[in-house]
Amino acid sequence: MSGIIYNKMTVVLLGVFVLQFVTCGTCCAKESSIKPAQVWLDAAKKPINAHGGCVIYHNGIYYWYGEHKIEGLSEKNHADGGVHCYASSDLINWHDQGMMIRLDRPQTEDLTHECNSDRPKVVYNEKTRQFVMFFKLYLRGMGSRVAYVGVAKSVGPAGPFNYQHKFLGGNSPEGTGDFAMFKDDDGTLYHFSVRKPGKAFVVGKMRDDYLMPEGKYEKCEGVTAKTEAPAVIKRKGRYIMLASGSSGWAPNAARSFSAGSIYGPWVSNGNPTSGINPINGLGPEKTFGGQSNFIIKVEGKKDAYIAMFDINKPDHPYESGYIWLPVEFEGSRIAIPWKDQWDLNAFK
Repeated sequence: MSGIIYNKMTVVLLGVFVLQFVTCGTCCAKESSIKPAQVWLDAAKKPINAHGGCVIYHNGIYYWYGEHKIEGLSEKNHADGGVHCYASSDLINWHDQGMMIRLDRPQTEDLTHECNSDRPKVVYNEKTRQFVMFFKLYLRGMGSRVAYVGVAKSVGPAGPFNYQHKFLGGNSPEGTGDFAMFKDDDGTLYHFSVRKPGKAFVVGKMRDDYLMPEGKYEKCEGVTAKTEAPAVIKRKGRYIMLASGSSGWAPNAARSFSAGSIYGPWVSNGNPTSGINPINGLGPEKTFGGQSNFIIKVEGKKDAYIAMFDINKPDHPYESGYIWLPVEFEGSRIAIPWKDQWDLNAFK
């Protein structure tokens, strides 16, 4: 009994520490706006290292999880170092919370150097009171033909996360690629993903504990094959998806879909992006040079969502950038116009 009490007290105390640390504004000047595609520094003035990730909100604090890239290594040379986390009270100023998962285990284990762990997503399970992390996992020395989903969990949002196991999604012996984890209003968690091989887009229901799929995956009728980098939200009873095409590390045109049911039929709503990124001169045909990975819900504001994109630089992934833009709604369609600089006042 005392061990359980200690663990709960530890989580509470850590939460208080994070809250005080994140909300303190006396130690350094704070930023007041988001500047898409520009170098984003944390509170210690170091480049944020959290690529392909997600942002969740818990007890007044946002947590940004993403791939930690090792400086000086390329994607070919296995730049993945694990999963990094940052915390913020305003979505603009971020404080380093350290590594949540490290790829430093012996070569006989899954999470060893030269494996690849991509696109981490974290979901809170109210029933188990645990945070569950998912990431695309390619095992060391096995290439990219078979893609697993790695699963880790933690009692607190700032970790540490303990690796549990891996599974093959999509009812396929080769697993699934890019994915989104979507929690519906009733707490049911769904795994949207592109199935290997063939790249059909599918969805499967997860168990109540979120640790494994439950039953068969179904093809999402209406979602174009080779749809990657999905992000899913629900608004006014309809499901909305932001995604990309399939072109490796190179950017392509974004795509979007909407549906009245998780399983479809999904309706294509075209490319939601508009405008030009002045830093690289790229517009909608290349999604400003980025690729989607998540849509953030902004707490305390109505219909306030932020689309997260990554600018991938496979030769120098440590230098990969971020594009965050406010999402606008036109019925069940989304629009994501370029903005050189913006803040949360963009949401009324």
